[in-house]
Amino acid sequence: MRLRRPGGTDVSGRKILRRFASSVVALACLIAVPAAWGGSVLDAMHHFFQDSRTVTADFTQKVSRPDGQVVKRAAGRLWISRPGKFRWTYEGSDGEVIVSNGRKVWLYEPALQQATVQPLGTALSSTPAALIAGRNPLSRQFTVRILPTGPGGLDWVLLLPKEGQSQGFTSIRMGFDHQGRLQEMRMEDAFQQTTTLKFSKIHINGPIASSKFRFSPPPGVDVLTNP
Repeated sequence: MRLRRPGGTDVSGRKILRRFASSVVALACLIAVPAAWGGSVLDAMHHFFQDSRTVTADFTQKVSRPDGQVVKRAAGRLWISRPGKFRWTYEGSDGEVIVSNGRKVWLYEPALQQATVQPLGTALSSTPAALIAGRNPLSRQFTVRILPTGPGGLDWVLLLPKEGQSQGFTSIRMGFDHQGRLQEMRMEDAFQQTTTLKFSKIHINGPIASSKFRFSPPPGVDVLTNP
């Protein structure tokens, strides 16, 4: 393992913010509301922020240009233990791994034999990830609006970041089914690219081994540290 601080433009740091922002937004919102829930979509959304402690789920992810062309597809598995602990793993032998132990965040890129580590607060400051790091009400960071029911019968909520691009996306849409379960998220950035996340095999408040939130760089991996 080789330790060094990146100089010049912090490419790895930016990549953490891009990937981690999109990923942990999903984590923050990926809390299925019990089927008996009978309130509004806003009530359901606030309800799961208070009642969820752990989440595991599979995800699929795609990134689309403004003309609808898909430029990237990915899939993987996620784990969360609130507040502040995450693991976000992409499929494949070169799949990236993002791990937070509640204090530090690691981004491991096997294809580059590189890992980047930085404090949790630095990595997540002023991004939707703050929703996961604590239990803050959505209204502190977002303007929340109810949208019309869309195709497939999903009820949609629109989140507009109060701090604009400091949140990583210009808008976030969450689609819930009639049982109050989050099914889909769509996030648009400043380039009008849309990241779509869909979830399955969701399990709420189950046990997760503490080892899921620990990371040790493999031998020979170049470790970059960001203050």
